[in-house]
Amino acid sequence: MNEPALPLLGRRVLVTRTREQAEGLVDRIHDAGGSVAVVPLIATVPIAEPDAITQVAAATLAAPPPRWVAFTSATAVRLVIGAAGASSLSGMLLAAVGPATAAALEDAGTTPDLVADERDAGGLAAALLERGVTGATVWIPSAEGARVDLAERLHGAGAAVTVQQVYRSVMPASAPELLRAAFAAGVDAITLTSGSTARNLSQAMGSDGVPASAAIVCIGEQTAAEARAVGLTVHAVAREASVEGLVSALTECLSPQPLR
Repeated sequence: MNEPALPLLGRRVLVTRTREQAEGLVDRIHDAGGSVAVVPLIATVPIAEPDAITQVAAATLAAPPPRWVAFTSATAVRLVIGAAGASSLSGMLLAAVGPATAAALEDAGTTPDLVADERDAGGLAAALLERGVTGATVWIPSAEGARVDLAERLHGAGAAVTVQQVYRSVMPASAPELLRAAFAAGVDAITLTSGSTARNLSQAMGSDGVPASAAIVCIGEQTAAEARAVGLTVHAVAREASVEGLVSALTECLSPQPLR
């Protein structure tokens, strides 16, 4: 049987990040025939002063090679380069967690030396370990509260690691009201692309919970685990942690007839 040309026709999908942050997800859902309600559940608040970022960049550059900067998000790239300039990364090897983070580096005129195939901190750790980090200096500009697995694995392999928290992810104050309006209009599925979106969805809905008719689809197993940890029911997980994988999971998850 041939697959329908528009597999999400008649479906309405809630995307929990801004259109810019969603890496083309909104466009891909539209291309598949679906409609989209965008309710960002994450806002970024810088927490490191530009001078502090510049100082860590200089300290990393002063260390003996190899010197790595491990970027786990495009947000971290933009904040570091905005504070210290792209030239501050000259002389350091640049590692990116996935294509979006790599694209942020390229947009700033720099070229990543390593892009992890697996688009999470675990995948970045594996890629760096494969390159070899014994005796290396690694700077990780990260979000407040980010998982420590990456730093621990690199440190365990013999690297000198500096983790600098450069931003905090918070839930926009308007999120609960916008979510309820979206659900009132009908939602067939919700996409979650990080643990933060999962936690904020649960917090925003409170005791009301997420409507049972809305399937929760996660971009990867790590996000799914964090969603389950806050009491959300996960209906599908993308086989590949990418926009394409997420759209495929949405298509497979939703039944042939709209849930609404």
